[in-house]
Formats: sequence, structure tokens, C-alpha cells
Amino acid sequence: MGRKSDPIKKVVLKDGSVRHRFVIDVGRKSDGSRDQRTFTYPTLKEAKAARARIISEKAQGTFVAPTNLLLADYLDTWLEGKRKLRAGTKRLYFDTLKPVKERLGRVPLGKLTKGDVDKLVTWRFKHGRRIGNKQKQSVEPRTVNFMLMVLSQALDSAEREGLIGRNVVKLVERLSVVKKEMSTWTAKQAQMFLHHMRGDRLYVAYVLSIVYGMRRGEVVGLRWSALDLTGEFAEERGLEAGTPSLSVRSSRVMVAGAVVEGAPKTVRGSRTLPLDEDLVNALRVLRSYQRVDQLNAGDAYEDGDHVICDELGRAYYPTRYSYAFQRRAKEAGLPVIRLHDARHTTGTLMHLRGVPVAVISAWLGHASADFTMRTYVHSQTAELGNARASLNHALGRSETDQ
Repeated sequence: MGRKSDPIKKVVLKDGSVRHRFVIDVGRKSDGSRDQRTFTYPTLKEAKAARARIISEKAQGTFVAPTNLLLADYLDTWLEGKRKLRAGTKRLYFDTLKPVKERLGRVPLGKLTKGDVDKLVTWRFKHGRRIGNKQKQSVEPRTVNFMLMVLSQALDSAEREGLIGRNVVKLVERLSVVKKEMSTWTAKQAQMFLHHMRGDRLYVAYVLSIVYGMRRGEVVGLRWSALDLTGEFAEERGLEAGTPSLSVRSSRVMVAGAVVEGAPKTVRGSRTLPLDEDLVNALRVLRSYQRVDQLNAGDAYEDGDHVICDELGRAYYPTRYSYAFQRRAKEAGLPVIRLHDARHTTGTLMHLRGVPVAVISAWLGHASADFTMRTYVHSQTAELGNARASLNHALGRSETDQ
């Protein structure tokens, strides 16, 4: 054994092997008592180096005491504490972290390495897609990168809490992502679709999606109480006197297979939009249809005040509305785009017609005009000819000179 004054003790185990052990005060426990930890190493050299490192880190305020807390347990606790997340976003985070917990959940939080995360990334990208109980090949790079982003947020929190020395996910190289251009309709295609759908029960919903660029959840969550078809409350809503309007105040979204209704996606998502005469008339017709439905259904009618509902007054499931949109687009002989691409169509057509990006951003309920420009404004092939003609005009050239 070492001398009594020697902080590192030589220990002989039952099997005859030798270890070198020291006890050191690493700070205070939550109850105020001293937090003394025991460290054991195979060689005296390793023990001395470790002890010197701990003393140095304690002096600099960077020492992190080892913890037996497992990564999976910490992620559960971290996610539980994210109280400001919308229900849909919280569920998305929960699902995103599932493969992390599956592959690395049993790793102690303080022992997670860059190598562990690199292996997770390789597995997730090549083999980490699951449908039901079946493992499938390949997921999109953006899916893997989003997983790393959420995991990094969690470990940033762990670092601030002093549970880990550094966030190793920040050292992991992200996968390359090829940005896909959104599919949008031209003005002519949008007109064709709305003309094809006039008289359909969902005509109002399609106008709200294509012309007004409202989110799916905002469309199916819209209530009659949020409408002012006469313009009575125009000035109160900040509009010119007599202007009909709608107020976006609720959103109906899917979370883990169930419908959740709450506030719009962002603070700026709560907004008021002026209504055109065509939509006002269509809304009045729809309201009269719903009154007839209510009379026919009697007590079976569920009057939930939703503008978009079925013959029994039941609000639409968001996914049902998406499927209906794509089915109708195919029937109309138009390129089948996602319902969310209709929102991109709104932003793009506004931009191509000279609407200031700040106005487009406010109309769509975005957090910033920069996000609108980067994400929701796209070029359209048909407009390239107009760009050419405009440039030729500026240069004093005619189209026949080419």
C-alpha cells in the first residue's frame, strides 16, 4: 500500500490484479453535503493523470462529476420539461428520439461519445426506417439531420445543467441534403382547379388553401364565429370600414393519430385576412347548405361551429382533407401536388405579381419575411419567358432580334 499521506492508494484485488484508487471532493450535493467520489485506474500513471485533470477542471469550473443517468432517461426528462412546445411538435420530437433511445438509450449520459453518435447516424441513414414492425432501408438525410438537431438541443441542456462536459453531437458531421424545389401551380392551373371545384362541398376550403394560403389545420379548424361576412367588425380588426374578414385563431392538427385543436402554429399565425366577394358568397351558400343538413340530421347533427364539416356537422380530419385535395386535383387533370404546396403556390403567385415580401409574410402568418423568401417563394418555368421579355424591353431589343 502507498504511504498514508499519499492520496493514491494501491489496491490488490482478490484475483491478484492491482488497481490504483483515490478519493476526491468534487463539490457539494443538492442537500449541501460534500460530494466525494472514488476513482480507480489500472496504473499509477493513469490515476495521477486523472487526479491532476480533475483538480485542474475544478479550479477552472469545468469539471463534471460522473453520473449513472442513462441517455434514455435523461431524454425523457428533458422532453417532459419542454412545456412551451406545441403538442404536435412535442410528439414529433418524441418520435424523432425513438431511434436514439433504441440504439443508445442504455449508454450513460456522461459516457456518450462522438463515435456512438456517428454509428447511430450510419445505421439510421442506411437501415433506420421502420414501417409498422418491419425495418426498411434508408431514410432521407434531412430526417437524420433533424434527429441530430433535436438530440443536440437535449445535450445542450445537459451541458448547462452540468451533467456533461460537452455536447458531442456538435462534433458530428451532418449529412448533405439536396434541396428539393417545391411543386407549385401556375395561376392558370389554380384557376382551372377552382373552376372545376365550384359547387363542391369543399370549394370554400380549396379557396382558403389556394387563394388565401392558409395552413391545413387553419382551414379545417376555422369556425363561423371567426368570420365577419358583413364587415361589421372591420375597423375593430384594423381593416377599412365595411370589409368582410376572417380571423385565424385556431388550428386543427393530428398528433399521434388523434386530433388536437389549439392556437395557430406561430404568434404571427394569429391574423386577420380580408375576404373577397366571391368567397363571401360561397360562404353564405355553404352556411345555407349546413342549415339544411342540420334540419335533415336532427339530433344526430354535431354543431361544432366548424366552417368545414360533413353532412352531420362533424369537423374534418386534417388528413381526410389532404386526401380529398389530391384526389380532386387528379380528377381535374392537373399535376397532383401536396395540399401544403397550395400554400407555397399562394406565396409564389403573390411574389410573381409584385406583392412585397413583408406583406406576403404577414398574409401567410410567418415569423419573418426572410423565412418567407427562403422557403415559400419559388420560380416557375412559365415566368422565365416573361423575364426574358422584360430584360429585352429594358435593353431596347425586340423579341424578333434574337
